[in-house]
Amino acid sequence: MLTRLLPDQIAKFWPIIKYAVEESLPPIVGEHPDKMNRMLSAMLSGKLEVWASYKKPNNKFEAIVVTQFLYDEASNTRNFLLYCLYGYEQIDSASWTEGWIALAKYAKAKGCHSIMAYTANAHLIDLAKLYGGNTDYTFISLDLDRLIPKRS
Repeated sequence: MLTRLLPDQIAKFWPIIKYAVEESLPPIVGEHPDKMNRMLSAMLSGKLEVWASYKKPNNKFEAIVVTQFLYDEASNTRNFLLYCLYGYEQIDSASWTEGWIALAKYAKAKGCHSIMAYTANAHLIDLAKLYGGNTDYTFISLDLDRLIPKRS
């Protein structure tokens, strides 16, 4: 079962969520000494949303998904970004399917055009293809400190 967590639940489960986020941050995040405090602040304020996947009856988390709405002003397009995704254990295909459908329904209800994600995980890429996702593009990230040599 996939459930969006409320701010008090995010605060309560922060150590578990923090670990998942640290293990799955997207390649757009740089190194900042306060980045995890900023992540928590964004989650508590609703800029980032946190979802927990768990199974009954023990309600143990099997995965954490952090999402964000992205708006492209030039095209007036709203998208739903899977900012980061972390599984604590092997996740069965029924849970994946349930999660994708729940997120898709939520995104559609919020006026989004599509769900987007960053991943290097082959299984997630295969799942995206299975659901008709476009995986033709490659994410490119150039480290400016490596690209532009420092002057002495």
